[in-house]
Amino acid sequence: MEAETNNINNNLNNNNIMDDETNDFVDEAPTFIDMNSAVEVNVDYSNIDDDEMMDDNNDAKLADQQSASSSTPSRQIVDQSKATFKTHTDAIYAISSYYNPQTHTLSILSGGGDDRANLHTISTSSTGIQNTNTIPLTHPHTDSISCVAFNTPFINNDVSGTKQQNLMAVGSYDGSIILYNGDGNNENNTNVGQLIHVLEGPSDVEFLTFHPKGGTVLLAGSIADGTIWMYHTPTKSCLQVFVGHDKGGVTSGAFTPDGKSVVSVGQDGTCRVWAPKKGVCKHVFRLMDSSSGGGGGEDGGPGAGLTCLAVGGGTDGQLVLCGGEDDNAYVVHISGKKLVATLPHFDDTPNASNTTTGGGMNEDDEEMEEGEARSIEAVGFCSANIPGTAHWCATGGVDGILKIWNMNVATGGSSAQLRQRCVRPDLPDTGGVMAITKLAWHTSQPLVICSYTDGVICVWDVRVGNLVSSLTGHEDMINDMCVNFVNGGNNPVAVIVTGSDDKMVKMFEFHA
Repeated sequence: MEAETNNINNNLNNNNIMDDETNDFVDEAPTFIDMNSAVEVNVDYSNIDDDEMMDDNNDAKLADQQSASSSTPSRQIVDQSKATFKTHTDAIYAISSYYNPQTHTLSILSGGGDDRANLHTISTSSTGIQNTNTIPLTHPHTDSISCVAFNTPFINNDVSGTKQQNLMAVGSYDGSIILYNGDGNNENNTNVGQLIHVLEGPSDVEFLTFHPKGGTVLLAGSIADGTIWMYHTPTKSCLQVFVGHDKGGVTSGAFTPDGKSVVSVGQDGTCRVWAPKKGVCKHVFRLMDSSSGGGGGEDGGPGAGLTCLAVGGGTDGQLVLCGGEDDNAYVVHISGKKLVATLPHFDDTPNASNTTTGGGMNEDDEEMEEGEARSIEAVGFCSANIPGTAHWCATGGVDGILKIWNMNVATGGSSAQLRQRCVRPDLPDTGGVMAITKLAWHTSQPLVICSYTDGVICVWDVRVGNLVSSLTGHEDMINDMCVNFVNGGNNPVAVIVTGSDDKMVKMFEFHA
């Protein structure tokens, strides 16, 4: 076993949170240790005073039932996880994790279809796991937990000199956003997991994310009414409500890494850039032609929309990657207000030389079969720390194929080249039916970690398209995945936390 290393120092400039022209606060890179013991944790909810759970009648649960009915035959599964928490009574939809190198503790937030959120902790040392614990979070939700988030990575360098509170945020399809205490050592003497405040917000909360330069500003988006709300957590007040997405809800949103802009994508097929301080929309990228279904269906409802996004791409950090339901992913430059490239993920041309410009799809794209799902579910930019890959990005689709693209923006061009097509060897070359649900780039190696609908996690060497490792343990679809890279240096350990339809939270390790 490797002994725990020192913290990674990752100091950045700190400025004012809410000023559109300045930044503040820094993300503290975590460290971790090797683990060799597997544990399982169960929680008894009998002592929790709670309302009777509602019937499983929301869209997410219906999707689960459809998925279960079409699942693959049972197979013997080797559990390679390092820790397992069996504390939920329904599918898990939301996961977030954070490692504290001072306390040697991995904290995990989970929430799901049982309308409950839990805080799990794994205490570690150089010899492995020392202790595990689960704290049920107490707010009585009346619908599924859809999103969870920590502000802890962002609060350590407050220019005001005030120690900000560690917070956990939980969002639900019942329209509630709950703030909990994330640290037992605080001036208010509140316990870890204690409810702090219930925020008034949008209906059907789809995503939550904290400001990267301070962690005191929280962003929340609605899948129902298309609004985005921004809160100042110390004062528990709403700062802005961004209104503009129409004909459908907001599916994803994020602050840009410099904290100066908010970017959102929605079922209306648009990517919108907002000014946080002024609350106005600075630009709209209409990425889907309404004539092809994007931005509105035949009955006036949402047609093909945008499903996911990644921010911070390119050498200037201004590229945004959006995944769509129309076969394609889109790369836009937000300050230049330009569509850089359209990535035809579902073009089945086997070679890696086809290119596409910002104008549209490759001419070799095959006709989409009627009723066939052609959605891109996960996207991500390669870390700038990996030599020779500064302009690479990844797309993962319901076809189960991971594609790696090189964006030729360094020379002023507007094109992208398909570099690799990564297909699991245990599935047909078409990708089978095992869709990719989430992906994450390694921080220092040309590797991409993907989760799939059959509960498998795959690690790919994207330079050559080879499968490096398959991690098993889940018995059903992985709905969410969070990866922490710890131990620092040039070869950190990937600590992978997943939530699944099998009602389990699992933690895996990958050593490159």
